[in-house]
Amino acid sequence: MRVIVPPIKSQGIKTKLVPWIQALVPAVKGRWIEPFLGTGVVAFNSGFRKALLGDINPHLIGFYQAIKDGVITPHSVREFLEREGALLEKADDKGYAHFRLVKDRFNRTFDPLDFLFLSRAEFNGMMRFNRKGEWNIPFCQKPERFAPAYVTKIVNQVHDVA
Repeated sequence: MRVIVPPIKSQGIKTKLVPWIQALVPAVKGRWIEPFLGTGVVAFNSGFRKALLGDINPHLIGFYQAIKDGVITPHSVREFLEREGALLEKADDKGYAHFRLVKDRFNRTFDPLDFLFLSRAEFNGMMRFNRKGEWNIPFCQKPERFAPAYVTKIVNQVHDVA
């Protein structure tokens, strides 16, 4: 069984639990209701054609809504990550200068592509926001993070969840 892995990276992702969870879900028709979406791995692998997905994190919902609405596509993700990855690799302070730029931009605009970038460039798959709702995780200190194979992996994940 192939498990759909979502493009958002986060600690505690349930990818390895998907087969176990699927075995518990009754074979019924209807709609999957997921009040705690997280990365979406359980919902994307539920097998249901219709779903109601929710989460307290508006950035997760905004990201997946942008994919659903066609605002974010595999092509736009590739262009964005290649461009931002190149800037990250060339930036001062071993890439941290560009990470801070993207983090500050996200904290002003809450752009879903910046959210994707931060979820992939931050430390150890963590996702945390301060009381103002701003991104609050440091850089993973890997300026070469967005190598072509890694970008392709993320692009394929966006394709799969779309």
